[in-house]
Amino acid sequence: MSQMEKTINKSLRVSEEVIVEIIANAALEVDGVAAIAKRKKNPTRLITNSKNTRAIKIELAGDVLAVTMGVILKRGAKAVSTAENVQDKVKSTVQNMLNLTVTKVNVNVVNVLSEE
Repeated sequence: MSQMEKTINKSLRVSEEVIVEIIANAALEVDGVAAIAKRKKNPTRLITNSKNTRAIKIELAGDVLAVTMGVILKRGAKAVSTAENVQDKVKSTVQNMLNLTVTKVNVNVVNVLSEE
């Protein structure tokens, strides 16, 4: 009786839009974050038909991810601690959901909401 070795190759493809959406949802779960900043208008995005309107930039090399994003804080939120919480939340969420190594999460506070 000969032994047969069975090899199964598996792959998962996730679009950049899905990765950006996961990052945005994770950041919005952090106390003190009111919204994700919008990207500045860019004619190149119109040509490429990019649906990502958020100020989230990802750099993916293999299974290593670097993130740069802009957030809008709620009034009274502490910028440094909120940004650190966003970094931790985004990193843990992406690593758990997508099994990608997140090397850095740069958070830019672009605005603070005033009272409504």
